Amino acid sequence: MKGVDSKKLKDGDPITCKTVAELHSRSGMTIPIGSKVIGHITQAQARSKGDPGSSLGMAFDKIQLPNGKEVAMKGVLQALAPGAANSGPDTGAAGGGTIGNGRGANLSTMPPPSQGSITGPNSGVHPIDSGSRPLLTADSKGVLGFPNLQMEKEGVLTTTGKEVKLDTGTQMLIRAEIQAPIE
Repeated sequence: MKGVDSKKLKDGDPITCKTVAELHSRSGMTIPIGSKVIGHITQAQARSKGDPGSSLGMAFDKIQLPNGKEVAMKGVLQALAPGAANSGPDTGAAGGGTIGNGRGANLSTMPPPSQGSITGPNSGVHPIDSGSRPLLTADSKGVLGFPNLQMEKEGVLTTTGKEVKLDTGTQMLIRAEIQAPIE
């Protein structure tokens, strides 16, 4: 399957993301670039007759390090923005942007650049890259850069459109409680 689409998914379907930056937990654990963040769909509803809109919820359960070790976690979507390299046309009610690896996304905690930032609705300060696409930072919250897409409590994405559709490259910031590594 290409991308993540509330019209094609159901509760319990797996979702896999990859980290795009080295991450550090409060305990001092380092999570390398390219680690897989594995979770599942908690809610997937496309608008049909009588429904006011569409929704998509995700929960993240573990991180698989490149060496194969797994780290248990409890993760919730905190912020979402289009991918910096995505400049294609809108692909649905949520607009352009995507989630990679078939059913995956980029987990991003990029440091903020020193200049060029905007403030988005329901969000922290979001730096702008040279292509005028927002980059998520550790302070980012909510949805930025997707028309008609909102984030409800516990990171559930909603729209009045036909579906919540995210394609390869969407930036996702996941708030995570990380457990000790599984041996």
